[in-house]
Amino acid sequence: MRGVCGKRRCILDRTRRVGLIKLMCGRYALAISPELVAALTGVASAAGFPPRYNIAPSQPILIVIGGREERPDADNAERQLRLVRWGLVPSWVKDPKAFPLLFNARSESAAEKNTFRAALRYRRCLVPASGFYEWQRAGKRKQPFLIRPRQGEFMAFAGLMETWQGADGSEVDTAAILTTSANATLAPIHERMPVIVPPSQFGRWLDCRSFDAADVAGLMAPAPDDLLEAVAVVDAVNSAARMGPEVQTPVDRAMTEATSPNQDEPEPEKRKGGPAQGSLF
Repeated sequence: MRGVCGKRRCILDRTRRVGLIKLMCGRYALAISPELVAALTGVASAAGFPPRYNIAPSQPILIVIGGREERPDADNAERQLRLVRWGLVPSWVKDPKAFPLLFNARSESAAEKNTFRAALRYRRCLVPASGFYEWQRAGKRKQPFLIRPRQGEFMAFAGLMETWQGADGSEVDTAAILTTSANATLAPIHERMPVIVPPSQFGRWLDCRSFDAADVAGLMAPAPDDLLEAVAVVDAVNSAARMGPEVQTPVDRAMTEATSPNQDEPEPEKRKGGPAQGSLF
């Protein structure tokens, strides 16, 4: 894959420098109510947002950030939910259009990278999710899997937030998801997975006043092997234009419906263009 080169450096090479081994595309889902998200993360109130089954990089995502007692530069008194752009842009970047889309960050090296160091120390956040997608190569094609909790319908990824400010005074809140090596459940599908913060450690992760990067290093580990399950789903999730619950249809159910003698044959669907699917983590 070729990078897009500008006047000073190649974006692909810069992406490798800041901690991404390769360019990746990714998707995850958040399909539970805002009231439940707020209750599970200790947020007093939540604005309404619709269920989203196929969230892609550069889109708005929901995060949880600490209040003044947890975050030194907080502009909010209490812990709150906030919509931000999925793709972290550090405050020192002059032209975000020339900066790579950093939607994830390797937890093993984040504390050493100038791009992520300050956010890991002062602006940690949680990214609520009900599942994420990963692709496993099967011959000449890639099979998508929905990775979700075995129990319940909620988990929270470890995230980093930065606010980029333009020369005209405009501000854009952005975020990235931290990743770690895959656990035994995910390893047959992919080598990486998101860092999933246990609910009992939400406060520690969000408390950037009391706990620095070294204090939370132990949280950036693979999830327990029995926390998640992987379900093969239909290829509809490959297209970011497909945003409904149908993208989570298990493959075996889709095959059963397709071969049922009582099922009307659907009209052929035109395949929409878009980036090929790779790895979220």
